[in-house]
Amino acid sequence: MKKLILVIIMLLFSVTIFSTLCIAKGKIILVTGEWPPYTSEKMKGYGFVTEIVSAIFKEAGLEVAYEFYPWLRCENHIKHGVAFAAFPYFINDERKAIYDFSDDLARATGRFFYLKSNIKTDVVWEKYEDFKEYKIGGTAGYWYQKAFEDAGIKLDLAATDELGIKKLRAGRFDLLATDELVGWSLIKEFFPAESNNFDIVKKPLNNDDLRLMVSRTYPEAASITKQVNEALQRIKIKGIYSEILKKYNMSE
Repeated sequence: MKKLILVIIMLLFSVTIFSTLCIAKGKIILVTGEWPPYTSEKMKGYGFVTEIVSAIFKEAGLEVAYEFYPWLRCENHIKHGVAFAAFPYFINDERKAIYDFSDDLARATGRFFYLKSNIKTDVVWEKYEDFKEYKIGGTAGYWYQKAFEDAGIKLDLAATDELGIKKLRAGRFDLLATDELVGWSLIKEFFPAESNNFDIVKKPLNNDDLRLMVSRTYPEAASITKQVNEALQRIKIKGIYSEILKKYNMSE
């Protein structure tokens, strides 16, 4: 037992030293995943939210290093102070108990995608329990997983949004819960000739502001967050924020 405790202490100490060295070298570690067009290692500039984040840190005079991981690993990294923040995330009660958040960077709308050949009319719903007659797909680690489980609905979870949209196309489930921009982006990428075969439920799954989800154990995290929020306001005043959105044919 004593050896186990010693190993745990040494691991925690190593993580702290690692993070401190990153700051000392002028690099603030940010982790994110594949969620195009918001963020993607495959996109120039890594996606529009990543470009906003880059502009913010440049304005603040802070140098960043991006690392791309599956979303569950992103959260694990900030929980243990390996990275300053993960993005883009929105606030909920569960996350507020563990992490801090920046001011909002952008807004996202969650949707249910479906194949027109499988569902002929719009799905009318008020609560999660209304989906019990459907097979629902989603991505592992996303916020809605617990919400559906609490409603007694087991989701068919994929490791990525890309796999999710492919499973929907293959008829593995009736509805896919994903972000609206992400869903259409993936359909355009993988099934460009079939975009008219897909549709979305009119009522959104969610409308939320996206933020940096900040570690409470990363060195100087509170100070960095303050600088980030101030720099965000400055790039909006200077028009830098609007220019990034225009480049992606989006509006504030």
